[in-house]
Amino acid sequence: MATDKELSDFLKSVERRAFKRTAYAVRDDDAALDIVQDSMIRLAEKYSDRPAAELPLLFQRILSNATMDWFRRQR
Repeated sequence: MATDKELSDFLKSVERRAFKRTAYAVRDDDAALDIVQDSMIRLAEKYSDRPAAELPLLFQRILSNATMDWFRRQR
């Protein structure tokens, strides 16, 4: 189980890279910020009971799914 500090440190370490990746994909900084923030909240709420080693893969999956959902809503 990841501690609050481990979760916080993980989110701090990936926030910039996640934002840049998402901003590149959606071409809209405001939408990218919303997607990344929603993904971080979802990770903290639903998967904080997982081991710290699983957080990177879980977050990448959540972020990818959130980005795809954004594209689907744009249609």
